Amino acid sequence: MAYDWWLTPVLYSGISVIVLEGRLSHAPTSGKKLIYRGSVSMKLLYSGVSVANTVLLCQKWAESEWWADLGLAGFVVCILFGWPKTIVTDQHGMECHWWWRKKVSIPWKEVEYAETGSMGAIEVAGTHARITFEGYNADRDRFCKELRTRSAVRKIVVPAKFTGLHLH
Repeated sequence: MAYDWWLTPVLYSGISVIVLEGRLSHAPTSGKKLIYRGSVSMKLLYSGVSVANTVLLCQKWAESEWWADLGLAGFVVCILFGWPKTIVTDQHGMECHWWWRKKVSIPWKEVEYAETGSMGAIEVAGTHARITFEGYNADRDRFCKELRTRSAVRKIVVPAKFTGLHLH
């Protein structure tokens, strides 16, 4: 019998708290723009894990061969690239900002459809781009309202399940 049976419920509870915080927080405004940032708990989680791994890496680097710690260094870099994105909406469209890459924009008139994803995510497909509003982003309900009022999307669809009917 495993002694770490409690780990899975704790992880699911932590993820649920992060998503719940994103749903309960409100998107701040800047002029006529609504800014949907990642939740504070998500940013604290990323910061804590990256700082802890960096400290561990610095302590172990001097004690072992340099190539032995490349996996941990790669993990720290992956955490930094996974930093929560920010989505901004205004009267012209929506934009998705990452700290490490150029922004992705979809004008409201180019929004083709929106569908739900896992953990409260909403994927918005435009003519030339896709933007995923993650479950940890703030104010999901307001984002859905903006999407319905400003674009041609009236309903956020649930993707159809694979049935395999075409295989018969």
